[in-house]
Amino acid sequence: MCGACGSGRVRAPWEDTVGPPDPGASRRLAAALTRALAPLRWRVAPWAGGYTVAGPAGALPPAASLDEVVARARAARPALLHRLAGPAEDLELADAVVRVSVAALHRDGPLLLVGPDPGRRRLLAHGGVPVDVVPRAGRRSGAELDPGGSAG
Repeated sequence: MCGACGSGRVRAPWEDTVGPPDPGASRRLAAALTRALAPLRWRVAPWAGGYTVAGPAGALPPAASLDEVVARARAARPALLHRLAGPAEDLELADAVVRVSVAALHRDGPLLLVGPDPGRRRLLAHGGVPVDVVPRAGRRSGAELDPGGSAG
C-alpha cells in the first residue's frame, strides 16, 4: 500500500472513480447502501478504509468496498437484492452506483451507467464486470442504469 491518500487502500474501488471528485461521496454511498439493505436492518457508515456495517445483532467486519457490502448482503439473503438489479432512471448518483453493484452480481455485463460524469470510460465492478460510464446528453443531474446495454 502506498498510503498517499490516507485511506489505507492500495487502489480506490471503482465506485470512488465514477463521478467527479466529491468529499461527501462515501457518506452518500453509505446512505444509499443503508436504504437498499433496509430489509436486513443493516446500517452502513463510511470509514477511512471502506465501510463499517452494523446489523441487528451488532457490528459486522468492516468492508473495503461497496461491492463487498453488496456481496455479503446477497450471501445473507440471496433474493433480497434481485429487485434492484433492473433498469432505473433519474436516480441520485449514489443510488445508481449501488444498483450497478447489485446488477453486476446478477449479470456478467456489460452494464451502462448514464449521466454521472462528463467523460466516457469503462470501469470494472466486482473485479471483472464491465461498467460503461457515459455522459447524459443535455442533462447534468440524475443517473440511469441499463443492465442490458453497452456504450459500444
